[in-house]
Amino acid sequence: MKCIKCGLEAPVADFYYLYNARIDASLSMRECPKCHETNSVDELSGKAEQIVNPGDAPWGKSAGIER
Repeated sequence: MKCIKCGLEAPVADFYYLYNARIDASLSMRECPKCHETNSVDELSGKAEQIVNPGDAPWGKSAGIER
């Protein structure tokens, strides 16, 4: 997997698993071990989809990371 912000390439398991926002979707939130940015990840493909910032709602609701 490749972090969208810093470009770190590492196995998905090296990115800190935070949680799945919905139980019926393959998208989860993982934190980059290098830059600590929150990436939304498609667990089926192992690809980062986007950076999730505080207040973003990539799944149609609060992502729960309002810091």
